[in-house]
Amino acid sequence: MKCPSDCSGGYMVPKVMCSICIEEYSGYNGGYGPATVRMVSNNGPPLPMPMQVAPGHMVQQIVDEHGILTHVFLSAQPTSMPVGGPSMTGGPNNTPPHAQYYQGYGPPYPAHHYPHHHPTTHHGASPHVHTGAPTHPHGTPTPPSCNNPSGPVHTGPSQPNSMEGRANKQRERARRKFEERRNQGYYPPQPRPRINGKQKETHAKPVPYEYQQYQGNGMNGDSLPPGDTGQTELAEERKVIQQVLSGTPDPVVSEIEARSALIQLALPEWDPNEFDIDPADFRFTLLLSDKGKEGKYKLVYSGDATEITLKDLKPAIDYHLRVYTSLEDIKGNTTEPVKFTTSACEPDPPSPPKLNNKNKTSITLKWNSTCENGAKISTYTLEMDKGNGEYVEVYNGLQRQTRINKLQVSTKYTFRLAAINSIGKSEYSEPASFYTSGSVPSQPDPPMLSEPFTTSLIISWIKHPNEDLFQLQMDDESTGHGFIVVYNGPDLSYKVKNLLRNTEYKFRLAALNDEGQSKWSEVVAYRTKPDRPAPPPKPQIKGKIHAYNFRVVWEPPKDNGGAEITKYIVEIDDGRGYETLYEGSEREHVCDRLTPGQMYMVRVACCNVAGRSEFSEPCGATTQAVVPGQCQVPKLQGKPKATSLHLRWANPEYDGGATVSEFAVQMVTPDNACREVYKGRDLDCIVAGLSPGRPYLFQVRAFNRVGGGGWSDPFEVVSGAGVPDPPKAPHVACKSAYSALVSWEPPVNNGATITDYRLEWQQKTEVTDFAMLYTGPNQSYEIKGLTPATLYLFRVQAINSAGQGPYSPVASCVTPPSSPSSVTIHRHTATATSITLFWKEPNSNGNDITAYNLEVGDKQFTIGAVTEYTIETLQPETPHKIRIQAVNSIGVGPFSAPVRVTTRPLPPNPSKLECIAPAPNSLKLKWGDQRGLDTNHYTLEMEKEDGNFQVIYEGSSHFFKVNKLQETTNYNFRIYASNDVGSGPYSEIYTFSTTKAPPPAVRAPRVSNLSQQTCSIEWQPCKAIQGSSLEYVLQLQGEQEYQKIYRGEDTCFQVENLSPKSDYHLRVCAIRICEDGSEVVGAFSPVVSFTTQGHEPVSPQEADVKQESKLVESKPLTDQQWAMIILMGFVVFAVLVAIIAQQIIKYRSSSIPR
Repeated sequence: MKCPSDCSGGYMVPKVMCSICIEEYSGYNGGYGPATVRMVSNNGPPLPMPMQVAPGHMVQQIVDEHGILTHVFLSAQPTSMPVGGPSMTGGPNNTPPHAQYYQGYGPPYPAHHYPHHHPTTHHGASPHVHTGAPTHPHGTPTPPSCNNPSGPVHTGPSQPNSMEGRANKQRERARRKFEERRNQGYYPPQPRPRINGKQKETHAKPVPYEYQQYQGNGMNGDSLPPGDTGQTELAEERKVIQQVLSGTPDPVVSEIEARSALIQLALPEWDPNEFDIDPADFRFTLLLSDKGKEGKYKLVYSGDATEITLKDLKPAIDYHLRVYTSLEDIKGNTTEPVKFTTSACEPDPPSPPKLNNKNKTSITLKWNSTCENGAKISTYTLEMDKGNGEYVEVYNGLQRQTRINKLQVSTKYTFRLAAINSIGKSEYSEPASFYTSGSVPSQPDPPMLSEPFTTSLIISWIKHPNEDLFQLQMDDESTGHGFIVVYNGPDLSYKVKNLLRNTEYKFRLAALNDEGQSKWSEVVAYRTKPDRPAPPPKPQIKGKIHAYNFRVVWEPPKDNGGAEITKYIVEIDDGRGYETLYEGSEREHVCDRLTPGQMYMVRVACCNVAGRSEFSEPCGATTQAVVPGQCQVPKLQGKPKATSLHLRWANPEYDGGATVSEFAVQMVTPDNACREVYKGRDLDCIVAGLSPGRPYLFQVRAFNRVGGGGWSDPFEVVSGAGVPDPPKAPHVACKSAYSALVSWEPPVNNGATITDYRLEWQQKTEVTDFAMLYTGPNQSYEIKGLTPATLYLFRVQAINSAGQGPYSPVASCVTPPSSPSSVTIHRHTATATSITLFWKEPNSNGNDITAYNLEVGDKQFTIGAVTEYTIETLQPETPHKIRIQAVNSIGVGPFSAPVRVTTRPLPPNPSKLECIAPAPNSLKLKWGDQRGLDTNHYTLEMEKEDGNFQVIYEGSSHFFKVNKLQETTNYNFRIYASNDVGSGPYSEIYTFSTTKAPPPAVRAPRVSNLSQQTCSIEWQPCKAIQGSSLEYVLQLQGEQEYQKIYRGEDTCFQVENLSPKSDYHLRVCAIRICEDGSEVVGAFSPVVSFTTQGHEPVSPQEADVKQESKLVESKPLTDQQWAMIILMGFVVFAVLVAIIAQQIIKYRSSSIPR
């Protein structure tokens, strides 16, 4: 790659080595001696690189102590230097030309980015052209490309990526490999070149590789530089990574729907020991084709996700999917195509119907076919809205054209269309509205202005019936062309664009339909709005910047937006956001009340009637700094010691606009002598060498680059004294089993009065920590609330102003035993005649418990050393107050807290059982009177065939229906009630019997062979119940009530003697004949009506048609249906009653004390 400044003589050099200009002598090809090309690397330590030189020349390299790698081009022919010509310098530090050179070259740099470094410039030189570079022998200036400031300039390092990190690791491995081989003798070191018979020492840095010499037009092909190993291994690594990426598994397609599919991808497999690759660096690229396996593939996704949902697919289409994986700039091979087919679905919404023809009473519409989506369209449905918002179907068929008749003149009709296939119905098309033919529109209202803009106007108008299209014309008086059409169409508004700002335009409107054009509306005029002005130029600082103010001036904007500038707005930012500083018409302002040493940004905006412009480019100004403000009074950190103390202070509230650089602390001794005890940057210091118990004054002040601020207010402190000695062991005297008196003697105070004593104790031997018991000035303390027969440990400590002294030796005592502690009753249970109590054995206080005293009301008795007891022979529903106390050989303990317990009531008696609704297959039973609140729980049992009773119902209801029974069968039942107390006794056994089942209802009879006086009646037979026979009853109603005309087992009957041309009604029912001879009548069939023929002859076909039109089936509710309705109403009522009863029970149970 060539040097960007094109000053390397056209030779190829690596890009990373040429981050700045490379200087070259014109004598390089001319003969004035060696040419020195200074090449500075900004990407790390200097490394050699291959270069091509002219025939007969060679190049040598040198690295000085500043890390500058210098290339010296030498000619094989001797050259003569002009007398008095300037001598060549060797580097930025003027290294002599006979300094130590390194022959040959190291490996070329791989093209990676490293952190750049700019070498230090000397003697005011440009940062990209060093002063150590050689000058032209005849004083000719360096090429313009090297001195031009607009030449290539380094803009900072680029952000490294993971591929660069791997390249760095690969280069490090190549370096380590070369070092190992050089240590093993593969690359013997070459002797340093000698000049004038002496070996010259330089301050050059050692180069990490043994360079090889290159001469002629290129590199020596017999000896490859060691650095090429890194390039080769990097290329091999990229090839291996490409093979890994090519092994990506084929994508998996699932959840295939009509318009979407889920694509699942898997990462390629690689060896983590060989490659340090983050799985998040892989990127997948999906290619999709709907033209076949060999068709054109389109990019549908590129990213790092492994699950992608493809949407907006076409139904019933064969798709082929391919994917390839890439890792930064390395791309793997594409996988084999994966085929999947989307499912079919309902058709796409068709296009709106189009108008084919119309007149005053009809409209002819046509439409185009829509996409079938995999299933053939079976029909189209067209719906019409007459204006009331309800659509009515007007056509259904496969034709794509229809005519709608019987319409009104000059009326709007809206149509929508849908297509149907075997999958389903598509969505409706967009509504399309059409008018039937009518008259020419009347003169429209003048157009209205909806919204004005600077270069456009939105003109709107009102649509009246019989108006299809509108034509809007505009007159621009500045052109002189008159009215010109600007819009022609059905919309009710139009935005006229490309207008001049703050200009008046005239408009008029005409309405059109198929019958013609209306008259032009009245002419109206509207004006565009002026535009906002352009931002003013950047403001400038006028005069000197002071510590608290400066003056700013600005120029008016180049474009005022077509209106006069009304005011200027000046905003200032002190780092916390911009705030408005000035509003007015003047073009300069004094920014005052500023903070010294603060950076301010000022910007200006201007306003006209159209609004405010954008703000100008901000102008920056920094006010001058002043000395810092006064510091706060220093504070004492901790307590003062006898010979030292720790002071701390804070930064001043105001630093004067410059950073505080240091602080100074001065001390005033008791003899009024002042001396500085600290000066530095910290916010605290330790002052030593003090006398104990002496008062001192301290002051602090802050310094910045301007100077020192004022001293703070003085802080007075007295040096501390020593802590007292430890007291003797305290004396403990037990006054009772629950109290003790602890006393102690005062120790030596060590120069400060003892202010407090701290008494600590330890109650449990397994706990090693002491707890504080007393703090105060007294020398004794009485302890109360101790536990009898317990060991206690005590120690005491003295405290004065210097601190806490050591603890005294530990003193111990054991309290005497006592009567037991109070009993705690933690649980009790109650029945109707007994109460059982449970309690935990209390603390015996050093003496075992021998008995308990139990108090129930006014009675008291003694029981043994137990923890539970049952009190018998109590009355039901009676409250009792119970207390317990423990007894040992020393005495009785206190009574426990009283427990109030109420015995439970007796279980309830059973209710009387009744059958209120017998049926062939069920019995509805009832019990209880349902009066008042009933909280009982009922259990109903039925006797089985083996003589045992089985529970068939449990609950709080008073009704239950027993189903799945046999007809005319006796069943035995019994019931008992229960509540919270328990279960009551069983009732007596009740016997109830089911009824006989009626026959099923007969279907409606069929009338045939209808004539003037006769007809044939047929009906379907019913299924007979086992053990019984069926007969049928046929009833006929004419002008009077129903009369029985037939009873028998047949299912047909010939009716005669009818009146011609008369209306009759028929119904039939089944009658069950039981084995005992009893009859059970079933429900009647639906009524069938028919009319006999008149005297005129009627064909059989017409008779059948008339008969079918006269047949009216009236379906009254059967008895079973009425029974079901009544039963459902009763069930709803029972559920409501049960819910109310349950709520009342909960309320009563929560109010009863436990």
